[in-house]
Amino acid sequence: MRNSFLLIIVMLSFNAFAGNGLDAIYGMDNRVFIHSKMDTSILVQSKAVAMIVDQENLTKRMFKSKLADKSLQDSIQLCSDEKFSTKPSLKACTGFLVKSNILLTAGHCIVDENDCATKKIIFDVLDSTSKFSNKNRSVNNSVVYNCKSIIARGQDENSDFSLIELDKSITDRSPLELSHSSLISRPASVYMIGHPYGLSLMLSRSSSVSTLDSNDLIFKASINSFQGNSGSPVFNSETHKVEGVLVNGQEDLVFDSQNKCYRYRVYNGAGGEGILSISHILPFIN
Repeated sequence: MRNSFLLIIVMLSFNAFAGNGLDAIYGMDNRVFIHSKMDTSILVQSKAVAMIVDQENLTKRMFKSKLADKSLQDSIQLCSDEKFSTKPSLKACTGFLVKSNILLTAGHCIVDENDCATKKIIFDVLDSTSKFSNKNRSVNNSVVYNCKSIIARGQDENSDFSLIELDKSITDRSPLELSHSSLISRPASVYMIGHPYGLSLMLSRSSSVSTLDSNDLIFKASINSFQGNSGSPVFNSETHKVEGVLVNGQEDLVFDSQNKCYRYRVYNGAGGEGILSISHILPFIN
């Protein structure tokens, strides 16, 4: 449950993309924006990760499309001294390529064909290092795709995924490599690439895997994530293959009554974020 009625009001603009619970910080906040000086393998992987937004939040122009951004400070009343508070954000989910024309995301991100018809899939939403980095972002129209149809979808919180067909095949980037291991041999640590709160593409560095969930399809890891990370690919830190998709987690925020704003909630090793095993989804992809 939310900490207060006020939090429900503040988070309302993100509710269209809310998951089965929220996410949070575990220990240190090790999230960093994807940038050109990162390891080549991370950069290649990041090219296959997309932001999913409602079409109303994207204004198409002749060559570029503009995102309907607000800073985290404005959109969720985040305290000004919190990390990324001035960065542009919007309600969003994350998805990733598993084939040249097939994208995988969380099931609550694209729920039916009507929802599919109103979503835009955008690649290369990166942070700007210019002095205008807190302004509205724009992307080339060439990296914006449509959801054509839903191929398969999990129907409940224990099987929360949507596998969608894009309106055209993508030839300038490769799908991610998927793990074929069973849950029994789950990795010791994982990392994630995605769009928390619709921020620009971000890496959540390696974190430890904790336990299997009761349904044996979901495992948990102390990975730093937030609303918007739903649908993010979670990678094995050793093989660098996708082990699962981020589907749920713990509470994001806690209210700072003295400063009248919200802060990231920090968990010191307790609990974890829910990751649906890719092994459950492979039969629908192959």
